[in-house]
Amino acid sequence: MISRTITTIKSNKISSFNKLSYCTNGNNRNINQNEKSKIKTGILMLNLGGPSKLEEVEPFLTRLFTDKEIFKLPFQKYTGTLIAKRRTNAVMKLYEAIGGGSPIRKWTEKQGELLSEMMDKISPETAPHKHYIGFRYSDPLIADTLDEMNKDNVERVVAFSQYPQYSCTTTGSSLNNLWKTLEEKQMQSKFKWSIIDRWQDHQGFINATVHKINKAYDQFNNKYKELNNNNNNNNSDSSISNNNNNNNNKLNGDKPVLVFSAHSLPMSTVEKGDPYPQEVAETVCRVMDNLKIRDQETGKPLEYILAWQSKVGPLPWLSPKTSFVIEQLAKKGRNAIVIPIAFTSDHIETLSEIDIELQHLAKNCGMKLLVRSESLNDDPLIISAMADLVNTHLKSNKTIHSHQYQLKCPGCKDDSTFCRTILNPIQPSSQI
Repeated sequence: MISRTITTIKSNKISSFNKLSYCTNGNNRNINQNEKSKIKTGILMLNLGGPSKLEEVEPFLTRLFTDKEIFKLPFQKYTGTLIAKRRTNAVMKLYEAIGGGSPIRKWTEKQGELLSEMMDKISPETAPHKHYIGFRYSDPLIADTLDEMNKDNVERVVAFSQYPQYSCTTTGSSLNNLWKTLEEKQMQSKFKWSIIDRWQDHQGFINATVHKINKAYDQFNNKYKELNNNNNNNNSDSSISNNNNNNNNKLNGDKPVLVFSAHSLPMSTVEKGDPYPQEVAETVCRVMDNLKIRDQETGKPLEYILAWQSKVGPLPWLSPKTSFVIEQLAKKGRNAIVIPIAFTSDHIETLSEIDIELQHLAKNCGMKLLVRSESLNDDPLIISAMADLVNTHLKSNKTIHSHQYQLKCPGCKDDSTFCRTILNPIQPSSQI
């Protein structure tokens, strides 16, 4: 949902670096205590969030459905609260099925810890680095995180969107909320800010995604062979006609279709000019350009399609729906590898919507095999990609990562005061 509600690598070198960085004699330790406690570079990881426990589901949904930048409802505060209350029990059951809560905070913490450690190693001049989490609808919320950064005496902060592709409903909403909260807390000039607002075409992100697809393809082939072997054993006494039918299905079924699945968006938002659909498509094209898997018979790349999941409500959203694509592929005797292309870690959209609901649908429609490509989570490749993004950004001394950030959607009529802005940037506005 915006939803359905939307390796640890610690090398000896990194650990040694951290220890050496703070080795001082006794006198220096006392004299420089204030300097050592200051965080030179904060990395604020922005994301939607998710309830870690079942009792957090209703507050999460309430914040979600009362956000005017996501849903436009009459009497928003009242109707949004009512919708959240009515959906709570059903959504709680979904979270129960995946272990009692969303793992998004756990994965973001791991990513942030590994990212900060790597940044201390590759960019000592901007160290020490510390990651902070700023979720939009669940703890830790932006307001609390800003207080934590204030206590840590952070000098400058990189607002790092964890959505690779930009949308006003995700990155835009998180940044607007950040600037609004800073103003409400009268902390406008407390930190120097810069933004990594999108990274849909970053080569490290592409490489990490390709790596996961390769693993999924190997998994698909192994499972497919196993299914065929079991099927052959079970039908060893079948007629020649049945064997011929099985062979025909095999010729079609052993070539999976790659189904790239991203969170959907209301068409009313798309029609205003939101850049999300084309940026997701750009990621898919870059992945396919870098993917070296080829059909063994034809030498051609695997077939692929971009689909959209997590639609909420009766109004038109982006299509085709991921579930519709799976239904149609099943009717044609095809199998699929589903790739979550707009999510950097596991949460309810992957663990419930794809792993449980979509698998159930595929089975009921007669699909022989559906495999999901693993989420990026704490894979070393995505940590390296994030570190490269932050390091390159810091060294560039640019305030905004993408020139597109300041371009407002042409169809927006009720812009937030803070839309496409930045408070207290590291560079004057004329140099942004």
